[in-house]
Amino acid sequence: MLSYKSLLRLMLCVGLCAGMGFAQEGGGLKAPAETYDWATPMKEVAKKFSGTQGVYLLVGDSITYANPNTQYCRYGQGQSPAEKAFLKWAHAGEKNDSDGFHLAAADAAGGRSHTAVSGIRADESLKGGKAGIPALDALIKKYNPQLVLYMLGTNDLSGNRPVAQYIADVEKAMDLFLANGTVPILSTLPPHKHRLEACEAYNTALRQLAEKKKIPLLDLNAEMKARAGDGYMDAYLDKDGIHLSVNGIAAGPATEENLKKSGYLLRGYTTVQKGMIVKAQVLDAK
Repeated sequence: MLSYKSLLRLMLCVGLCAGMGFAQEGGGLKAPAETYDWATPMKEVAKKFSGTQGVYLLVGDSITYANPNTQYCRYGQGQSPAEKAFLKWAHAGEKNDSDGFHLAAADAAGGRSHTAVSGIRADESLKGGKAGIPALDALIKKYNPQLVLYMLGTNDLSGNRPVAQYIADVEKAMDLFLANGTVPILSTLPPHKHRLEACEAYNTALRQLAEKKKIPLLDLNAEMKARAGDGYMDAYLDKDGIHLSVNGIAAGPATEENLKKSGYLLRGYTTVQKGMIVKAQVLDAK
């Protein structure tokens, strides 16, 4: 019989393989992996961390704040043993300041949760104040995350912000996380049906920034295209052409078929998968 430690190592290995595309159900991540080494520099960042293990914050706007966004993380159906082990490590279901999935979804004030605000831009996240959200550096100090998934930019697109201004603000955010010993996961943006060309430019800049800073990238936009092809906008966007689709399956199970139908299920699933990969390659290997 396997010992607990051996079983946990096996689960982490399964989780890593899931993220690389070898798992059951949703098959892990489908988009091509980063072509640069982010694990080595992130191990050095992780050595600076001092806080509660497993705090995984989700920083974003209304897409992150929306309840369906974290349903798979909080009470998803059909999760693998490796996913369940990761989510337990990440305090999912504790509903406290260590549970980043709860913090992203739970109402804190009008139009926001504890870590995500409807309508917020990248520059507004840095300085804080919108709907009473603290400035990003204060948010980091309050929750002291070990991991963070950052996805802001949809409202910058809607406000026609130049890509150079936007990406400069994102880089400032990444520097705040890195200085804290927090390993950031930078996410590309889902398609913005009314600013599609600009969205592609933003995502190109996000990929370049991730490579420049040598940080892990969750390429959500590429993941959508890899799974649904030319119909990715119809599959993953709500009727407003901005927010993600639900289709009644945001909590899973994360089958191949379901992951082609629900934008929120796909985002929740990839949030878990990328977190598992970063944990295995950085936090468990440093």
